[in-house]
Amino acid sequence: MADLALAGIMAIWGSTFAVVRTLVGGGSAPVSPLLLVAVRMSLASALLFVWLAARRQLRFSPAVWRDGLICAALLGGGFLLQIEGQYRTTASRSGFLTGLLVVTVPLLEFALFRKRPPWPALLGVALAFTGLSTLSAPWADASQATLLGDWLTVGCAIVFAGHIIALGRLAPRHPVLPMLLLQLATVCALAAAFGPLVEAQHFATAQARLWLALLYLALFATLLAFGIQTWAQKILPPVRVALISSLEPVFAALWAALLIGERLSGRELFGGALIILGVAVGEAGAAWTRARA
Repeated sequence: MADLALAGIMAIWGSTFAVVRTLVGGGSAPVSPLLLVAVRMSLASALLFVWLAARRQLRFSPAVWRDGLICAALLGGGFLLQIEGQYRTTASRSGFLTGLLVVTVPLLEFALFRKRPPWPALLGVALAFTGLSTLSAPWADASQATLLGDWLTVGCAIVFAGHIIALGRLAPRHPVLPMLLLQLATVCALAAAFGPLVEAQHFATAQARLWLALLYLALFATLLAFGIQTWAQKILPPVRVALISSLEPVFAALWAALLIGERLSGRELFGGALIILGVAVGEAGAAWTRARA
């Protein structure tokens, strides 16, 4: 169930690449990047706060505060780097570079904890990364990207990998919703604090499509999606979470084909198939390991 739920939120997150690009890309964008993050996270945090207050569950232990803020700082840092990088590079390069977390998670786990993933997981990671490279083809539109945008997105992949590892170690100790509220509220605070320092902020309050997009991002791509991730990481190891996360660009390509009529080339279909094969190999290896145990 945790694997399927995590794959489901990858389908949701895959749709957000086109949504965010529409909202923050170009000179006539209705909202500036970090202000978008701040408003999105504030809406999600407010809804969750009201829910917890109604259930009288707003008393957090010192351990929840400590661990929640560690995860929150990593998530917030990753968001800031991703949205600023996404604004300065192309969609395909952003998807590819963010997907580097698939290989960064096992590398960080080994470097920090000397934890070596089982060979089926490593084979799945290798297949997924190859598929990600083939699907995204980040070299195809390099002329439209900037070096700063690429490096910001690489930094976001590293920080997001750290978030997956930290959440995998800390989430099993605490209830899901308090950990979720601390993460979302902290990301909101970071985006609100840093936004005026790095961008000229604007918000087209009269645009109905902006508010509809914000509701979708807040309810489904934030509150539901990060809630499921926090719950799933109480069960799944970080490398497995990173491997399933590689499905995000596959869903992004499918959404683009279904919603805005983009045609998928043979290369893109082959890359997507490799990613799915990589996830399948990792899942089969996990099942085999459980059966032997």
